[in-house]
Amino acid sequence: MNRNEIKEKVAPPQEAVATIPEKKVKLEIEKNRIRRGLYLTGGILALALAILGIAVPGLPVTPLALLSAFLFAKSSERLYNWLLSNRILGPRIRNYQRRKGVTRKGKLGIMLFMTVMVLFSSFVVIQIIPIRIVILSMGVIGMVVVWFFVPTALDDPAKVENEDETK
Repeated sequence: MNRNEIKEKVAPPQEAVATIPEKKVKLEIEKNRIRRGLYLTGGILALALAILGIAVPGLPVTPLALLSAFLFAKSSERLYNWLLSNRILGPRIRNYQRRKGVTRKGKLGIMLFMTVMVLFSSFVVIQIIPIRIVILSMGVIGMVVVWFFVPTALDDPAKVENEDETK
């Protein structure tokens, strides 16, 4: 027996085990085909609206991209990974995941933009009073949702780690 044959008998080849980095999001693909199809359809619709929102003022891009990522995480690992690697929408989603929310400055920017668009729509575009009231009411509800229900981002994890190392 030569040396290689002895190694194979003593230590059989082991299977390669892939380790998943801690930062990788665990996908929970729906097992029910009907639900998975509904999640997929919703994800495609949300993605289409997010892409449309790039060109249409007032249509929120990031929330729709986040919704699309959530729905793809439940329906298609391939589409989820594609969305995260997309050069336009991917950084927005990864930043939200990394920071666990939107910064206060980002929230104020969102609310300022919403205010301008709602006021413009209500007083310049729309002439019917009941519709103006509906748009203004929806704007107020949107602001309450952004301020109180959208998670406020944690400090940048990279900065926090660097500060911990220096202490």
